[in-house]
Amino acid sequence: MSILAGRVALVTGAAGGIGSETVLALCEAGARVMLTDLREEPLDEVRAALEAKGHEVAAKTADITDESSVRAVVQDTVSRFGRIDILDNNAGATGFTDRDRNVADMDVDVWEQVTAINARGPMLMSKHVIPVMVEGGGGSIINISSGQSLTGDLTNLAYASGKGALNAMTRHMATAYGPSGVRVNAIAPGLIVRPGEEDRLPKPIADLFIANCLVPRLGRPRDIADTVVFLASDLSGYITGQVISVDGGILAHLATVAPMRELFAQGTSYRSEAGTTTDKT
Repeated sequence: MSILAGRVALVTGAAGGIGSETVLALCEAGARVMLTDLREEPLDEVRAALEAKGHEVAAKTADITDESSVRAVVQDTVSRFGRIDILDNNAGATGFTDRDRNVADMDVDVWEQVTAINARGPMLMSKHVIPVMVEGGGGSIINISSGQSLTGDLTNLAYASGKGALNAMTRHMATAYGPSGVRVNAIAPGLIVRPGEEDRLPKPIADLFIANCLVPRLGRPRDIADTVVFLASDLSGYITGQVISVDGGILAHLATVAPMRELFAQGTSYRSEAGTTTDKT
């Protein structure tokens, strides 16, 4: 069943791991897709691979933090496909982890770069796409946020802050444009690793994440891509203004669950030596 047949999607960060898998999933669901990314060569590679499979796609490089660049890619999408029904604000500020740490060490230039990509970019894309959607009768915007925007962490302050702004933007845009037929939701991924690249993550880190996931594995790009397709389709027609965690349940439980499982495996229980039961909370 082609649940997105006849629809047009615009995907940012389309050359990345999650982005390229999302474009493929959208195409498989029947959508025609405009791919955009800052990097020309990998973008062309993704486009060519999709065309070789018979999918109807186009590609254009763009800097989502620059309004003129955003305006151009939106205009090109409408010129090529006639409409925009789906916007996947997938592009994110990766590659800054060594410099994006805590507030006392924050380089203001890093803060500006990261938050520009994570918040300003989706705002500009939405600013120029929403009027096209409204004119066409509605649409669906999916913002790719992060689990780091929902909890505290030891690093990536700017990244998390920009994604937190994206969560707020999601709710505000959903509220403002719902009556015009535009739904807006966000996905907050957990740790996502491409199949075959698990070895790039230190094993103690991977084991720690898996131990804390209720679905005992690392996330895959397809986990996010399939959720994007769902949110883009009529199957989610009554869902808007939500930040949906796709993280294997890592944020759904108390922080003590994983170490408690280890204690229980060793024979420890809630009952003390005196025979009384301790308060679980």
